[in-house]
Amino acid sequence: MKLLKDRKAVSPVVGVMLMLVVTVILAAAVNAYTSSVSPKQPTPVAQFDAKASYSSGNITLDMISGDALYKDDIAIRIQVDHPLTSGYVNMSNVTFVPHGSYAVPGDSIVIPFKKSTWGAKFTGPQISLSVAVGQPFTVTIIDKDTGNPIWTGHLVMNP
Repeated sequence: MKLLKDRKAVSPVVGVMLMLVVTVILAAAVNAYTSSVSPKQPTPVAQFDAKASYSSGNITLDMISGDALYKDDIAIRIQVDHPLTSGYVNMSNVTFVPHGSYAVPGDSIVIPFKKSTWGAKFTGPQISLSVAVGQPFTVTIIDKDTGNPIWTGHLVMNP
């Protein structure tokens, strides 16, 4: 019966075991969190020479320098100021010349539009706007992974 009456040694052992269990659980939680958070890739950089031609029916972005841009990884936004309207171009209509799915320096990105009596008409699921001949507008290439702009150009719709 003497064994049952001496309970002083039980309390420290249980306390140590509880601290070990809590430590293991915390270590597992920290490991799960850090392994699920992937580091974001830096936003690509690129420079373009851009021109918009109503007569040719497209905007041409000639890549001068920068990182390779993949069609699936970017979005292209068109914005006009009067009235303030913007939208995202349907990327399935955009052509990457000559590679088809990516652009590197020396390549071109061609954004087609429909000709209308009001000027260049951009339509699609995420865009519905017109740019008149002589009207300034902005083209922005956006990295889908980070949401950051890769390049922004201010153009005028040429005849």
